[in-house]
Amino acid sequence: MNQDLKGKVAVVTGAASGIGEATAALFIEQGARVVIADINEDAGQAHADKLGKQARFKKTDVSNADDLQALVHFAVSEFGGLDIMFNNAGISGAQHPRFLDDDLSDFDRVVGINLFGVMKGTQCAAKYMSKNGGGVILNNASIAGILPGQALMSYRATKSAVIHFTKSVAIDLAEYNIRVCAMAPGHIRTPLTAFNIPGMTPEQMIRIR
Repeated sequence: MNQDLKGKVAVVTGAASGIGEATAALFIEQGARVVIADINEDAGQAHADKLGKQARFKKTDVSNADDLQALVHFAVSEFGGLDIMFNNAGISGAQHPRFLDDDLSDFDRVVGINLFGVMKGTQCAAKYMSKNGGGVILNNASIAGILPGQALMSYRATKSAVIHFTKSVAIDLAEYNIRVCAMAPGHIRTPLTAFNIPGMTPEQMIRIR
């Protein structure tokens, strides 16, 4: 078993399902202790219980600054530090096949989770890491933040912003030995993304993913 992360402490947001769930399990396989953060209390606690003593659950709304600060404090108090922050939580937002039909009523919610959550999560983690030898911050963007496509415009805009924010803050935090990276996965079938947009053909669905 690979133990490259032995002794490390990681926080994974949105870790009750999908990419976050798999990442938390992999980190533990590699020797880390992990705080599973998610707004879904039942699923998050069940995942932490399944992973055992190396895991803890903390209910967290990443659009809430106080929740994110409390999350970092929780990781430090439970495991004695914080080495890795994976800002993974995100939502797609309302599903409209055409931008002209999108009333943008969910714009604030999408930005709050997908962009503010990443920025504030980065800041909270970096404030601790800057005084404790550094660390790694990983932000989950999307291929939708790189390549143009149809539908989900609020989502695409936030993911593009995450990529640019990550590049910029990596420069800002380098002096503290904090490495900041972004990943831009393609469409990965998870419970969150297992949807079809009304009015779109299967071929069109492939294009937006």
